[in-house]
Amino acid sequence: MSTENIEKVEEKVIEQKTESMKNVKFVFPDAREWKYIIEGIATIVEEVNFVASPDGLRLRALDPGRVAMVELYIPANLFKEYNVEQDTKIGVRLEDLNDVLKRAKKEDEISFEVSGGRLVITLAGRAERRFRFPLIDISGQEPPEPKLNFTVAAKMLSGMFRDALQDAELVSETVKMRAENGNLWFIARGDKGEVETKFSITTGSLVELDVKETAEAIYGLDFLDKVVSKAYKVSDILGLRFATNMPLELTFDIAGGGTLKYLLAPRME
Repeated sequence: MSTENIEKVEEKVIEQKTESMKNVKFVFPDAREWKYIIEGIATIVEEVNFVASPDGLRLRALDPGRVAMVELYIPANLFKEYNVEQDTKIGVRLEDLNDVLKRAKKEDEISFEVSGGRLVITLAGRAERRFRFPLIDISGQEPPEPKLNFTVAAKMLSGMFRDALQDAELVSETVKMRAENGNLWFIARGDKGEVETKFSITTGSLVELDVKETAEAIYGLDFLDKVVSKAYKVSDILGLRFATNMPLELTFDIAGGGTLKYLLAPRME
């Protein structure tokens, strides 16, 4: 194939790619809620590929140390407007999104549109403000969904979970989670002392608790507090699952059917 023909093929591919991206637009009615979601994701990664597909928006990414993963899914029906004809990767710097979302007013809705190799973000309220950022090429494949067998599943108030982490940080850099006999324990020990917090359905501190077998595992408080301090604003209820010396899964439900989910590797004693 001649050089001229190769160039024509490349131009056609670029044109087709650009044309398909012109059809990508989605509008979310509450810019402030998006702010909480993006802040929660930014605790794990700095750059990310959102994948917009006809059924919804999703992402799955590992932190640079490969000890934590974040996953987001927002179904198409949660958006005020959702126009996506085929799977499209949208590579962005989360710092750019955060900077825009910090400018959002309480009544603003937010729209995202891919056009000409750029992500166009519009905040629409009493005034309409438009921001444009170049799309970035993020190499590497999306990590696969882990297949884990959890033996403990619980639901509790996000704020209460955050309080327990902050209590544990007074004496330690890690927290042991233990589930047995209808109770969930958070235990922290260090040179300064010990902190124990017990949760149960009986006392009202747990919404749900399912313990298939007694389990315990240790997790780093630095990561947990960093994530929960942002993500707890997304949902009043937090779901957690774990098993002995296995990763911890935290799930924040987004009203209407979306989820913001984290997975954290355990620490070994």
